Amino acid sequence: MSSILKIELRRAFINKIFLIALALGLCFAIAHLLVVVIPYGVGDAWAAWRTGTKGSYPFSVYNTWLGATGYSIFTTLYYFILPLIVCLPYADSLYMDITSGYAANVISRIGKTRYFAAKAIAVFLSAGIVAILPLVINFLTAALFVPLLMPDPLAGTFPVSPRSMFADLFYTAPIAYLCIFGMLTFVVAGIVACLCLVFSYLLANRFIVLIAPFLLCVISYFVLTGSGLAGYSPINLLIPAQFHHVQFDWVVAVYGTIAALSTAFIAWRAASYEAL
Repeated sequence: MSSILKIELRRAFINKIFLIALALGLCFAIAHLLVVVIPYGVGDAWAAWRTGTKGSYPFSVYNTWLGATGYSIFTTLYYFILPLIVCLPYADSLYMDITSGYAANVISRIGKTRYFAAKAIAVFLSAGIVAILPLVINFLTAALFVPLLMPDPLAGTFPVSPRSMFADLFYTAPIAYLCIFGMLTFVVAGIVACLCLVFSYLLANRFIVLIAPFLLCVISYFVLTGSGLAGYSPINLLIPAQFHHVQFDWVVAVYGTIAALSTAFIAWRAASYEAL
């Protein structure tokens, strides 16, 4: 398992598309720093707000970084196209391996279980890294310009309402809150990318296989908009600012079910690979 996993991880992370996907996410992170964070941190127009002389709570990194500024076009765009970005590096590789004959060649030497398990792990990890790294860089860089002041629920300027998921944690241990959302983003991004493994058997076009999970996320976004379930779309769910209220147990149930069904389907198709 270790040898094929190393090969799959190398293929997933050492390729131009992975770097392009990561660079695309970093473009939004850097643009947000230049347009939103740095003006808040050092711009003359916001000097009074930084010192609190206008009677308001000073700006904190917890309400200025990329995941907290729902009013920023960069935040909106980043989370909207995130389901597509995370699929770019390696999610279509199973389709390419099958159509090129590479999968049959590898499976004949190491077996189906090891190949498909290594493939799923590589797809999952590459998607999670692409999703989370721009956010980490944005937050750490924002902390160089804006202080790490504790969120104050009375300030009225922080994005998490008392009804939001893990709201108590945000106002008492914000770093822990952000770590939870980071892990959630990593896991959901991995699940979304692994859907391409499912579509590799259901669709006959590489481009459609690649964008199918993104299209499902967009459809769920628009279909659920205006309902009490809007927050469960990946596009809304992963934003730490939490525009919509969701319950964590339902998040686990929904995405756990998707992951379980996807795993079962891939395992079934892997077991009958010779019949393809």
